[in-house]
Amino acid sequence: MLLFRSRTVCAVPALLWAMAAGAATPTATPATPHASAKPAPAPGIPASQLVDVNSAPKDALMKLPGITPGLADQIIAHRPYLSKAKLVTQKVIPLATFQSIREYIKTMPPAKK
Repeated sequence: MLLFRSRTVCAVPALLWAMAAGAATPTATPATPHASAKPAPAPGIPASQLVDVNSAPKDALMKLPGITPGLADQIIAHRPYLSKAKLVTQKVIPLATFQSIREYIKTMPPAKK
């Protein structure tokens, strides 16, 4: 009997707490951006207008968000890239900068000579 009584004593407050929490929850919560939310993709930019980091000139690279003249020089100096992620893995640009430009760039294989 003691076992049954202890379960009842624990279950009743838990049930009351759950009911109170459910009643206090608003029906509609406003959407708030999360700190780790993925940045919105580039809306309506066709693949043909993405900047190719393997062939773009310095001025085109500098139009990307967060790319300074120094970073543009670094990108050019470390070409060619097999993938966009190589910009970070080769420590050419910081991860935060890469995350802000990854939707605007592409990597095309270098032209054969």
